Amino acid sequence: MTAVLGVDRNGSRVDIGDRVRVLDIRRSILERLTGAELMTVSSILGQVAEVFDVYDDGQVWVSISWPRPDGDTELHAIAVDSHAIELVTEE
Repeated sequence: MTAVLGVDRNGSRVDIGDRVRVLDIRRSILERLTGAELMTVSSILGQVAEVFDVYDDGQVWVSISWPRPDGDTELHAIAVDSHAIELVTEE
């Protein structure tokens, strides 16, 4: 069986290490979050995130990080659907 490749909303191939603009976040993800975590993850919308994994079925995972006031870094990783991302070739 041939693995399905990760693709963006335009059909462009998406690989680990690529940068994509997040255009939508699954409602099922947002419904599980509350308070500051919901606000933080929601702020990913419109941001550019790095692809850190592409599953054999084509599921794309992205991560984004922010510096916290205490000096630590906060990292969030979410699965995104093909229609919800756009490959960024230049910035």
